[in-house]
Amino acid sequence: SEPIQVQADASRVIVSGTVSDTEVIENVLKMAGIYSNNVVNSLTLGVPAHERQILLEVKFAEVDRTRLDQLGFNILSTGTLNTPGAISTQQFGPPSVGQTGIQSQIGASLAGTETNFSVTDILNVFLFRPDINLATTIRALEQNSVLQILAEPNLMALSGRPARFLAGGEFPFPVVQGGTNFTAVTIQFRPFGVRLEFTGYITKDDVIRMQVSPEVSTLDFTNALTISGFLVPAVSTRKAETEIELRDGQTFGIAGLMDQRTQATMSKIPGIGDLPIIGRLFRSKSANRSRTELLVLVTPRIVDPVREEFEAPAAPRPALRDLVVPEFDSGIPKGERSKPPAEESAPQK
Repeated sequence: SEPIQVQADASRVIVSGTVSDTEVIENVLKMAGIYSNNVVNSLTLGVPAHERQILLEVKFAEVDRTRLDQLGFNILSTGTLNTPGAISTQQFGPPSVGQTGIQSQIGASLAGTETNFSVTDILNVFLFRPDINLATTIRALEQNSVLQILAEPNLMALSGRPARFLAGGEFPFPVVQGGTNFTAVTIQFRPFGVRLEFTGYITKDDVIRMQVSPEVSTLDFTNALTISGFLVPAVSTRKAETEIELRDGQTFGIAGLMDQRTQATMSKIPGIGDLPIIGRLFRSKSANRSRTELLVLVTPRIVDPVREEFEAPAAPRPALRDLVVPEFDSGIPKGERSKPPAEESAPQK
């Protein structure tokens, strides 16, 4: 129901009131136009009250598990409430977090700082990413490119409204449509890459209830098919759907999304390696297995629209002040001082 007033004045129809949508204004004017060709529109569009928004900070990280023979994996939450937690795998336990710092359970004392840690065992490398609150204890001599950030999207949506994110692309997918006397092939495009969908709700006690669906998909040409002459790749997908309640600034992680791949490689000496029997002596095959784990870290925040009215800043003062001729001439020799222009004399009769 909209508070609308209709008044008739001679041959005119005057409509007034406050409505919430432009579509309501159009409908009212159409109805009033049935009774009179002269309709005075005095309707105003009301601005809805501000709604709080949810800012979702998401980080997609991928860990290469093939380089980690002996791994203790920990996720430390150093959020606003200072309530860290830890998750451990294999033989290494999670580090205990206290008031003075972090004490490792593998015999190494770690200083209680955010970026600098000292490890006594030379075979243990402690990799820390403070920007995503992610800590990893690695047992190896050389560890390079262990952690890779796939995407760091920030999404904002109103409470109860969905938001979506895609970093990737679309690949063509042929669809065969058969008829009685012909066969048609149409092309459809399907997305792949890093995707995220979430819907958040803000409760009365400032608790954020979220439904989050992260997904990472890649094209797999190993299992590709040929359809009507088109090479259609398969899609390798890692996806999770969860619903959780968090406070403003708290972080939760989704882990355990593994991906295992085996790639065969053959190397040979050109020419000799192609011979039927003796060529086997000059060929070698190797299988490379890769294991990666997908980590998704999500941090929701409550954002309120700006309520204060800001005044326009004052105009800056001029860099140069006005020229004062007597003061300017005081530093110039008398013969070179500026002279006022001669007054024009009146024409003589």
